[in-house]
Amino acid sequence: MNLQIFSFFILIICIVISLIVIFTKNNNKKRITDKVKSFDLYIFVLEYHMKKAYEIVYKDKIFIYSLEGLKINDQEFNSASKEFVLLVFKMIGPKLKEEFEELYGDEETLIFNIIEYFNNTFENDQIREQAKENILNNKDIK
Repeated sequence: MNLQIFSFFILIICIVISLIVIFTKNNNKKRITDKVKSFDLYIFVLEYHMKKAYEIVYKDKIFIYSLEGLKINDQEFNSASKEFVLLVFKMIGPKLKEEFEELYGDEETLIFNIIEYFNNTFENDQIREQAKENILNNKDIK
């Protein structure tokens, strides 16, 4: 009798654990599906913080190079991009960072996308282009 009760108890525990695992997997799939459906909203939030972080890093690390129409050296550029990523993470906070990591799959992919934003924004630096154009025009005048 005790062996039958014990077996029944083990069976019930296995069923409960199986249901919990199935529910958790379905819940995770639903969370990711909901994030994909709301991708525009997530990107809006991330892009807002990346713009703010870029303004700060730009003023601190890049602006002087842009005014002079100079190309920033690789070491300074790498330092600025790392500072940019860290500032974005600080601005969004740990909970949103986890949300974006889940949306992108992992931290490495999230960092890659943030750095791509930094690189694209840097490449389209209008101040540097205008400064280079002014320098070239001044040389042509003389």
